[in-house]
Amino acid sequence: MTEAFSVPPAPGPRLAAAVERVVRLGAGLGRSRDEILGPEALHHACGVPLEVVRALLQGRPAGEPDIHERFRQRLDLLHETCRKDNGRKFSHGEIARESGISRQQVQALFGGHRRPTMDHCARLERFFGRPAGFLQSEDAEALSCAVAAVEKTLLQEHRERSERDALAAAPAGAGRRPSLYERHGVDGIALRAALLPDRGRTRLLEWLDHYLDHCMDEGGAEQDPGPAGERS
Repeated sequence: MTEAFSVPPAPGPRLAAAVERVVRLGAGLGRSRDEILGPEALHHACGVPLEVVRALLQGRPAGEPDIHERFRQRLDLLHETCRKDNGRKFSHGEIARESGISRQQVQALFGGHRRPTMDHCARLERFFGRPAGFLQSEDAEALSCAVAAVEKTLLQEHRERSERDALAAAPAGAGRRPSLYERHGVDGIALRAALLPDRGRTRLLEWLDHYLDHCMDEGGAEQDPGPAGERS
């Protein structure tokens, strides 16, 4: 193994872009970066060590490059934090019975004496109620998934807030009918577009123009309405 493999990986552009979007969303809701991207909460959500979460959020290279060591770190975290209703940890025997892995293999996995297979990971992830890839994904990728979940929650809050504001602004009387934009989901599309950088919005508009031209060409070929302004 070469020395390069021991260098902590740098956070990818996906994580940096996700953090930027979430911070912008949070600011629109009047919430600070520390409030929406608390390292402690993200640490428990993705299994990445707390100090690594802090470093990656700051854009610094960090993380465990060895896949088996990452597995051990996250398995230990799950065993410590995912407990029974009485507050006690699950025993190796209970994990073995529920996951379908033999007790000897469970003990070896926890002790670091056996390398996990994909089947081991899948069974343990199901047992602890975590998504596929939780135990072995790279630290930056795991943190990106946790940040994406925060982004999804904030987008939902934005939609609910927009709906409340629209209802409050509607005239009193009969129930307000949703606008054309709301019925076709334009508000949600516009909200996502607002989170893009300028270059991204330009590319999105170019794509929309191209797609609309394509749809209009297809519609005209299927049903020619005749000369402009002519009615049947």
